[in-house]
Order: sequence, then C-alpha cells, then structure tokens
Amino acid sequence: MKDGMSAKYPCTKDYRRAWCALAALLLGFIPAGVRAETYDACGPAPAIKAALDQIPDYMSPLQTEWQHFEQRRSAIRPLLQQYPNDVFVLRAFSGTKAENDKLAEELKSRHEKNRDDPLSSFLYGYLLVGHDTPQAIKLFESALAKDPQFPWPHYSLARIYSVPNFVNRDQATLHLSAFLKLCPESLEGYSQLARSDDKEMLREGAVKLRALLQSRSDPDALGAYSTLWSLEFKAHPPAEYDALRKQVGEDLKRLRALNLQDKRQWYQALEAGYNLSNDQKQSDWTKEERVRRFPSTYETPARDKWFAEHPVPDDYAPAEVKREHYREVLKRSLEWANERPYNMMIWGDCVWAVEHLDDAPAAEVETIVNQALQAAKTNAGPGDLSSYNFVNYLTVAKALSQRGLQPEREVEWAQKALTQSEIELKLPESDFVSKQYAESNYFERASRRIQALQLEADGYLRLKQADKAQITFAQMDERLQDLKTLAGDKQSRKEECWARGSSYWELMGRLAEFQNRKLDAMAYYENGLLKRLEAKKKPEFGVKDELADNARTLWNSLGGTDEGWRVLYGRQADALAQPATVIWEAADLRLPSFQLTDLHGKTWQVADLKGKLTFLNFWASW
Repeated sequence: MKDGMSAKYPCTKDYRRAWCALAALLLGFIPAGVRAETYDACGPAPAIKAALDQIPDYMSPLQTEWQHFEQRRSAIRPLLQQYPNDVFVLRAFSGTKAENDKLAEELKSRHEKNRDDPLSSFLYGYLLVGHDTPQAIKLFESALAKDPQFPWPHYSLARIYSVPNFVNRDQATLHLSAFLKLCPESLEGYSQLARSDDKEMLREGAVKLRALLQSRSDPDALGAYSTLWSLEFKAHPPAEYDALRKQVGEDLKRLRALNLQDKRQWYQALEAGYNLSNDQKQSDWTKEERVRRFPSTYETPARDKWFAEHPVPDDYAPAEVKREHYREVLKRSLEWANERPYNMMIWGDCVWAVEHLDDAPAAEVETIVNQALQAAKTNAGPGDLSSYNFVNYLTVAKALSQRGLQPEREVEWAQKALTQSEIELKLPESDFVSKQYAESNYFERASRRIQALQLEADGYLRLKQADKAQITFAQMDERLQDLKTLAGDKQSRKEECWARGSSYWELMGRLAEFQNRKLDAMAYYENGLLKRLEAKKKPEFGVKDELADNARTLWNSLGGTDEGWRVLYGRQADALAQPATVIWEAADLRLPSFQLTDLHGKTWQVADLKGKLTFLNFWASW
C-alpha cells in the first residue's frame, strides 16, 4: 500500500467500497507475484489493466473498420458488465449509438437513485461530455463537492476547460493541478499538461515525468516520451533548445539499448526523438521498421512517397501527360489496394483516376467503381455509407455521371446518397465545436444533398425520363433557396451556391432541349454559364465541358455567331482562366491564447498581434 493510501481512500463510501470489493474479489485469482493490498484510484486495477491492454488500438491492413470496432466492442462489453462502476472500463467503452444511449439511461437512473454518490455523478457526467457538456460540468462539480479527493472529475474538467467552446484557463489550471497532486504518477495528467502554457507547471511536470520514466520500459511509458519532450521544449526558451536536443539524444541511446522490437510504442518514441534531434536518416529507418513490423490500414508509406514524387500535372499540361499520370495512379492504387483492401483513401484514388481517364474502356470504369463501392460497404459493415467517407454513394454516382455510364445505377446511388444526406442533416453537433464550425458543417451537408439531387436528375435525363427529372428539379429549386439562406454573407458559401445553381441550370437546359424548347434551353444554359462565372469555377483543362459544349452547339444551331458567343461567355471565361488572385475573407473566429517562437527565437503571444495586420499560415501532415 502506498503511503497515505489508507487515509486517502478509506473503504467507507459506496464508491470506495466498490474499489475495495474489487480488490477482495481479484485477490482470489491474481497470481501472488502481482497481488496488491489495495488499488490506487488513479489507475485501473491490475486485472482490468491487463484486460484493457489486450484491446487492439489500431487496425491491421486486412481488417475492416467494422471488424475493428466489433473486436474492440466484444472485448470491452464483458468488462463493462463485470465492472459496471469502473471508471477506466467506461472510458474505454465504445458501442453503437443504441448501446451508448442505453448505457446513458442506465447511468442516469443510477445517478438519480444515488445522488450522494460521487462515482455515480461522475460516470453519468462522463457520457454527457460533448452532448450536454454544461450538465456534465455540473455533475463533475457535484462529485467534487462530495469528495474533493476524487481525481477523475478534476481531470475531465481540466480537459473541458481547455476546449475553445468552454475555455477557462484559470479553471483548467486549477483542476489539472489538483489532478496531478492527487495522481502524480498518472501519465494522462502529463499528456494534458502538454497543452498548457503555464511555464512553471510545465517545468515542474517535466521534472516529475522524467523521473517517472527513468525506471520504466512498459508500453505506456514508452508512449509518454513524446509528452516528456514536448513539456521540456515548451518549458524552456529557444536559446536552450540545443541542450535539450542533446538530452533527447541521451534518451535515445538509453531507449535504443532496450531493444524492444516487439513494442510499437518503442518505435514511435524513437521516431519522435530522432525528429527532434533532426536525424532524418534514423527517423526514416525507425518509421520503416515500425510500419513493417506493425502495419496499419491507415498508414500508406508507399502511396505517400509516390504522390510526393509525382505531383498531379497542372491545368495546362498536355492531355496525354495527364492521361499517363492518371493511368499510373490507377495502376499503383490497385496494387496498394491489394495490400490494404479496406483503405478507402486508396480506393478513392482509383475512382478519381478513372474519372479523368477519358480513354478508359467503359467496362474498366464500371469494374473499378463497383470494386470501390463494394470495399466501402464491406468496410462500413451493417451501417450505411457516410458521405464523409472517401468512397460513398455520391462519389461513385459522380464517376458514372462523368463518364455517362449506367444511368440506372447513377439514379439508384444518388437516391441512396440523398437518403444518407437527409439523415446527416439531422445529426446533432458536439457542443465542443464552435458555432462557426457547426454552421459550416451544416452548410456542407446541405450542399451535398443538392449534389445528390443533381446526380439523380442527370440519371433521369440520360434515361429520357423527363417527368421524373422535373420532380427532382422542383426539389432542387427549393433546396437551392435554403442553401442561399444558409450561405449568408460568406463569399465562399455564396460561390458554392452559385456553383450548385450552375449545375441546376445546365440540367434544366438539357431537359428543355429534350422537350424541343430550344430558346428556353439557351436561356437556361446562359444562366448556368453566368452562375459558373460568378462562382469562379472553371472547367478542368482538357476535360470535356458539357455545359459550355451543349450551350455552344445550341447557340450555333440558333444562328448565333462566334463574336456573339465571345460577348456572351468567351471573354469572361478567358479572364477567369488567368492566374487566380487571393481573396481574403473575415473568419470571425476568436483566436485562442498561444505562445509561438519564430525562427529568430522571438516569442509571440496574442497580445503582441493586437491591432496589427497578421498573416497566419496553417498546415498539417496527416
């Protein structure tokens, strides 16, 4: 028993008794070598820790997302049944929406029956985070009011108060300090500390974490080295970075000597350390070894390297150069798909490639599209395809439309995409996300709904089913009005509305031509062309421009001249084809507090930028 544990965690309160009862239960079958007198509430009991460590945390290359989800769920579900009051089991749990809702109801009922129990308040509050975070905050505060020594409400509040929607740096620091005081050996606390800007806390935390890791070589400790180095670099000025890199070098020597080639976290720690030490050669070697020994569906080093060395040809490259590029993309992507059959980014590359191969046989295009869709459906399991996936009903319907193939399937898939988009429009956003992000996300969902209607109408026109197309047009018109309202004054959203409107008028023109209403068709085509110009959308160079081609052919048949066409569309299209200029748009977002060091060693804070014109360049590597 740790010093002070008997006083700190007495077996008197209900939730303390749960820990003690668990200890008594486990003593009957835990091997003598790993028995303990009691269990620290800062970490899981040994038997639970051993069980949680067996839960796979990454997908193998031949595994679907659904299989991985089921594998995790199957491992956690019996643990949750066996230990319904365990904090660590609950935090590891992931289930279907129905299972999550059922569990939330059970925890709510348990809380209402035991309002004086801190653990019941915490467990129910934990499931509300992100859905009803204000209520979760109240439950965590209630748990602490009953027992200020309960560490996990402190940890949860520290995380909540670090999120932009609920940011409160004083409260975040207060609760994180309390958690680290109660649980000085919890690696999670130091991980959260790495997000702090409090120099004193960072320095103290780095010293304590380094002492903790010196005597450990378990996977959790190996994974914490990147946290340690982050704390140390954030806690010191740039002038001391060279000394810190030397210290990292000493850490790497010690880690390398452990020779833990069977631990993925060992490779990850080495890779992070070599990156900090600017040793690219060793970093590359470590990553290659990790990927070779612990391959994952999501990591595609061969793909990443090939695309880095073979960028997409620019808009004005010769057509044959583009075709050769996309042929190679398709060839290599199919090879990568054999190794990672459920990596949907790779299958998305395949669909993207055949869309651009205008000389690919129809049978090849249909085969690739069907293979990609089948892989996506298998990957998703019993659930339907999300429009956020790299391959979904929208992407495959668009590929068929682009090549004018299988209009029946195009309509079928467009309708399935429409059904999914209607579902997604009703999904509640996490209350962690900002209002601006939620609005943007809703706008994108609404835009995808219109795209599904456009593909449905396109399929009907190809099938010469004008009556069905007209029903779809009526729905599109209504949805376009909704999208315009959602766009507001945002220039980028207004341009998206105009682009969707352009497609609408193009389809209306095709319908009018089919019905032999040529003057109406010309008016619709003209509207479509003008909307496209407003949206600043130019057709990809070398790719068939169906809207302009249809309009020009009809213009000529009506007796239009070349000069008249130039006045109507050609001059504006030529101007749009010129190199683009950057348009700045107000983001209307509050910039969170930060400290960043520039290349000259100067530290910048938000206050330093007040009243100044500032250019921020954000980038990321996935």
